[in-house]
Amino acid sequence: MLTFTTSKNFSNLVKHLQTFLIFSVLFISFNSFSQGTDATILGKITDESGEIMPGVSVKVRNESTGFQTGTVTNAQGEFQLQQLPLGKPYSVTISFVGYQTTKFTDYVLNQGDKLRVNAQLKQSNTELKEVVVSANFVNKETERAGAAIAVTSLQMKQLPMEGRNFTALTALSPLQGKNGSFGGQRSSSTNVTMDGVNARNMYTNGAIGNGPYTISQEAIREYQVSTNNYDVTQGRQGGGSVNAVTKNGTNKTEGSAFFFQRANQATFLGNKLFPLASEYNINGTPRTTVFDQKQYGFSLGGALVKDKLHYFVAYDRQTETIPYQIAPVYNQTQEQNFGITKENLDKLIEVARAKYGMKSTQQYGDFSRQTEANALFVRLDWQINDKNKLTFRNNLTTWLSPNSSSDNSNINLLESWIGFKSQENSSLVSLRSSLSPDITNELKVQYQTVARDYIVNDDLPSANIPRAIITVRSVIPTASNPSATQTRTVQFGGQRFGTETTRDKTIQLANTTYLRKGAFNYKFGTDNMLTFLNSTIVNEMNGRFFFNSLQDFIDQKPSRYAREVPLVNPAVKQSLLDLALFAQVDFNPTPNLSAMLGLRYDATIFFRQGDANPKTETSLGIKTNNTLADYNNIQPRFQLTWDVKGRQKDIVKLGGGIFSAQPVSYLQLNNIQNSGTMVGSIDISGAGVPFPDFVSYRNNPATTPGIPAGASYVSTINAVSKDFQVPSIYKMNLSYNRFFNERFRAGVNLLWSKTVNNYVYYDRNIVDEPYFRLSNEANRGVYVPANTIPANGSTDWTQGRKDKNLGRVLELESTGVLDQYAIVLDASMKIGQDGYLSISYTKNDTKDNTSFNCCVANTSTFRPVVDDPRDQTVSYSDDQFSDKLVISAATPSVKGFQLGAILNGVGGTRYSFMVGGNKSLNGDFVLTNDLAFVFDPNNPSVPEPIRKGIQGLLDNPEVTESVKNYIRQNIGKVAERNGGVNPFYYTVDLRLTKDIKILSRTLSVSADCFNFMNLLDKTQGVSYNHGNINLVTMTGFDQTTKNYTYTVESGAGRKQSTAGGTPWRIQLGLRYAF
Repeated sequence: MLTFTTSKNFSNLVKHLQTFLIFSVLFISFNSFSQGTDATILGKITDESGEIMPGVSVKVRNESTGFQTGTVTNAQGEFQLQQLPLGKPYSVTISFVGYQTTKFTDYVLNQGDKLRVNAQLKQSNTELKEVVVSANFVNKETERAGAAIAVTSLQMKQLPMEGRNFTALTALSPLQGKNGSFGGQRSSSTNVTMDGVNARNMYTNGAIGNGPYTISQEAIREYQVSTNNYDVTQGRQGGGSVNAVTKNGTNKTEGSAFFFQRANQATFLGNKLFPLASEYNINGTPRTTVFDQKQYGFSLGGALVKDKLHYFVAYDRQTETIPYQIAPVYNQTQEQNFGITKENLDKLIEVARAKYGMKSTQQYGDFSRQTEANALFVRLDWQINDKNKLTFRNNLTTWLSPNSSSDNSNINLLESWIGFKSQENSSLVSLRSSLSPDITNELKVQYQTVARDYIVNDDLPSANIPRAIITVRSVIPTASNPSATQTRTVQFGGQRFGTETTRDKTIQLANTTYLRKGAFNYKFGTDNMLTFLNSTIVNEMNGRFFFNSLQDFIDQKPSRYAREVPLVNPAVKQSLLDLALFAQVDFNPTPNLSAMLGLRYDATIFFRQGDANPKTETSLGIKTNNTLADYNNIQPRFQLTWDVKGRQKDIVKLGGGIFSAQPVSYLQLNNIQNSGTMVGSIDISGAGVPFPDFVSYRNNPATTPGIPAGASYVSTINAVSKDFQVPSIYKMNLSYNRFFNERFRAGVNLLWSKTVNNYVYYDRNIVDEPYFRLSNEANRGVYVPANTIPANGSTDWTQGRKDKNLGRVLELESTGVLDQYAIVLDASMKIGQDGYLSISYTKNDTKDNTSFNCCVANTSTFRPVVDDPRDQTVSYSDDQFSDKLVISAATPSVKGFQLGAILNGVGGTRYSFMVGGNKSLNGDFVLTNDLAFVFDPNNPSVPEPIRKGIQGLLDNPEVTESVKNYIRQNIGKVAERNGGVNPFYYTVDLRLTKDIKILSRTLSVSADCFNFMNLLDKTQGVSYNHGNINLVTMTGFDQTTKNYTYTVESGAGRKQSTAGGTPWRIQLGLRYAF
């Protein structure tokens, strides 16, 4: 049951529930945002002389399910049937009194298809004329070209797909970036739908399923990745959306049983046969851990009543033993790679066991964990009559993954890792109705539940304990510098997310009405989601001790202790309402030009606000009880499609419009929990730091230091600006596609987008101007007084506050911007009966002033800065890539054999040079957001060790050219944010299948090889992409010069230490279909 802290919140909920219901009822005849199928059959009927024929009967039937519907041609002789269920074979029967009836058969309907069926009827009383058509014309893709890519069931069978997660093939999109982002936009703005309703994680981002898959691959018919589709049914997205459609049963009883495995070795009766995975880690070191993944299950579909009631069921289970590493510093090469010596790491663990209560279990090196996933899908389709079709489907997934998340230190020892478990369920009922020959309606209602839990490591008490974060400096000689050092932070104890839980429930009601009126096709729609969230977030509530050196750790002398202390039960209950209305008209201004004009409206309302905090409002003018709501998202859109000369050969498209991206619910959770009444903050440096009694914390977590009784405290404040707006994305693209014939297409696509109102948190309790500037670092500012900085350089952020009676005050604003340009060249070709080749190349440019995606407010302030953490200078985005090449192909089947392949390459991702040492240069709270100053190795005023260190990097053959170029371009200035450019990197994946016919059944044997180049040579298929690099480490502060002192990180930019990717592995599979 949902409860609120005030009667005002309850009355607001009642009011908005009434709004939700009234809104839904009033517009129940409107369209949903969803793309249920978006499959259409349309055409024009004429007689033998070419005269248009109104009133002609057009009947469409799916011969495998009995679904049928129909219409008549309008005054222009045209017909259109929309939102048809996907499948095959479809027939189209055209009849008129006195004319020969014509029946076209063997059509296949895929998502987004617009099949054009034109016919000339002959005056005759002869029997039916039947025409068998080809089922896979390339020119079916006229509507999709330049706007989206489709992944069909055939491609899912042909192409390598690791772990059989269907969303893996979204990488085929020429605009996909990292972490599920599209078109340079944040990944949290990517929408995910299944059967036209929400399948997105409302809490953070990505698909709703947290395990290896959101749904069994056996249950997916096909899906589409849309990036530049301006139809108003495309909503709640920034860069794009992933729209999946599930399978249904047919009149024929069909099913499958399958088993897939990835492992170290193929075995039979306990005997090893041949290797299935590399014996090396990606960096070339021997791999000793066990790797084994098994996936098995079944599917079954058929008719309970022929042509009336069909069922489909799929079950998928995965068990896995997966290897992972924690700083395997077994030799000097690995010490160089991880920036710490084995001696220092062993010493730290020895002390942790002797003085801090750590258990004797292994804490670093090679490990493996066991995971478990289940997915159950059930669907029923009832053809009530020729006018109404009712569908019910339910999808349930579970996931258990121990020791799967580390923390934000450089090296997190095993006991700081946490596990995760989740369960997601969605139930959908949809009704498609043909209300008249000119009106089609589709109603959808979904109920969705989610439960997620983080699990503390088995070595710790379930209530979690504080973290210990130690800065360790190691002497790691290089060829040019025998005294070279590297510095890393090492963590043990608890994990900041520890015991978090979330429980979400979402009710979605959406309806679609399609109306044909003369030459105009209209759609009207509404889509509404009401979400109830119950979350217990404990980020940083377990506390953390900071140690400036290994010796301080040995002496049990931390330099700082910080903790967010719960004052009340930190659980937060809130609710969220998303509303949408839209309308669209499609028509042909001229015979060869089609136009689409649409208007969409979205509103987002969070019902609960944070508690009022008079201190914050009086001191800084910031209200903590502002409502997070946005009602003004009006989004006009258009698209023009020109069929040059009407030959369906040359297609030119121009489209544009505004999109509104739905914010994640975690944002308002921050604001409610951190208004100053639920959580208090302590941050102690110097002599007041409590003794780190980890033995006591392990025995009784309640002994963790909190706020002393009667003591004053401050709170970290998160608030939303009164001017908050959800992100708005302005998009436009111009594309040209040439269909050379029914098998070959090539095109070019020019794209532009501009995002405004991206959300970002800024710290409003930092003084406006720096107290002093660093004379040797281009006069960058420091926001705490110089006399408060000790000799070790550890600044105290509390000395730079505007109001000493307040802690950090992070305000959620809508000042983020993003600009993106891209050009895409692509071509596709059908080869033989079932083979194909597709190639795309993308040139992209994305810049922004913040790449904050989600979720904890503090992470928004991690953006690398010169000095002022509120700086909004535009530079290359974290989601930038400059080049992308995608090639996917499948050979035609030959005697049951088929080979599929994917080459996926990306270049030009970005990284920044940072200051290490776990200290704040600019004096703000964050210890990891200071861009490094690149000292000139030829400037005699620069200390000699620094000059030698920088020159040593430039002379070191092990340092990548990317890093050297970044250094050269920024010598004598603060490094530009994301100024480092990573090289092009690609992988090749292969899939070989053999279909063996056994009477009417098929046994499919498959072998997928992932990272095939690495199989041929272990030095290939390895990415050398840098993340942010600590170029220098802060070692102290000189009160005389008022400048910091540094050492250069000798291991910065070493190629071997950046080795990334996954070594080659093979997935074997058996699938028996009947």
